[in-house]
Amino acid sequence: MLSGCTQNRAATDISSRDLEAYENRISALQEQYMLPSVSIAIVSNQKTIYAKGFGYADIENSIPATGDTPYRIASITKPVASVIMLRLAEKGLLDLDTKLSECWPGYYDHFSRLEKLIREKAPQYYGLIEQYNYENGTITLRHMLTHTSEGVPGNAFKYSGFLYSQLSHLVDSVSDRDFYTCVKDIILDLDMDNSLPCQADTWRPYVINNLAKPYVKTDENKLVPGRYPQPDLGAGAGIVASVTDLAKFDIAFDRGELISDTMRKLAFTPAVLNNGTKAPYGLGWFIGTYNNHTIVFHTGWQPGSFSGLYAKIIDRDLTVIMLANSEGLIAPFMNDLGTGNIGASPFIRELLDLVLK
Repeated sequence: MLSGCTQNRAATDISSRDLEAYENRISALQEQYMLPSVSIAIVSNQKTIYAKGFGYADIENSIPATGDTPYRIASITKPVASVIMLRLAEKGLLDLDTKLSECWPGYYDHFSRLEKLIREKAPQYYGLIEQYNYENGTITLRHMLTHTSEGVPGNAFKYSGFLYSQLSHLVDSVSDRDFYTCVKDIILDLDMDNSLPCQADTWRPYVINNLAKPYVKTDENKLVPGRYPQPDLGAGAGIVASVTDLAKFDIAFDRGELISDTMRKLAFTPAVLNNGTKAPYGLGWFIGTYNNHTIVFHTGWQPGSFSGLYAKIIDRDLTVIMLANSEGLIAPFMNDLGTGNIGASPFIRELLDLVLK
């Protein structure tokens, strides 16, 4: 049986009996999907009421996971990056509907070089940029943040972590601080002591020393050590954080300490496509429903290493954040989650069924 390590628990609208039932289900799901460890934080009414680690952040050395264990958060970086860009919009340095070609110095050169590099060095990945028609100059920041930039901008939702990641270069171009510094000075300054902008950062050696080790499931259903992904930072991925630190980000986000309430609500509004239909994505967040409740969320998945889920039940002022050191938390459900179907994940569905009963 895999172990769990309690960090914090406080009185909340969620009863202790509900939490105990949820823990039992998480322990069972952890074993079913072969997660070496999963750490979970719950925020209610802008207070962290629960944080716990299940299993081992390092199997070989029997190091248990806790709420403070750092993980690679993968695409959960996207909501963080969105906050940075929306802050710049509120300062008048960016506009959601201005053409990127008009507000991003070097826009054409950047994508021209990128396209050439992929063609010459990695043609197998040309599909990542093939439908991004940067030459016509009509793509806006809103298109990029909502993953509606490919083909005819605004015609269709097509999730692209690769294209979203390029927005860090936009920040570098228009802000007095580059994207790395924005993450470090604006986001991690929220007392996020067990986090780093990226794994390559030497700023806090103890975070790297405590970073959960990645594991991968073999064809024989055995867990073996995996490989850390490339340690780059971009708007799409790269941040290292613990669930307790992401809870601090969430609290500051909901309190209006990072962006205004108006801008936050805009981030949670589904993009409207050119034909009038709604996409399952806002400005850096997936948007779905469960039992008639709006859930905004983001997944994180780095194949063969890490996975995570960050979900907010808006009308209950409730947030749950999960990070794991293998892909099993997200990979089996990714196709459905990518359409906004939050109920596809049993890890979050078990909690939703308790709190929305």
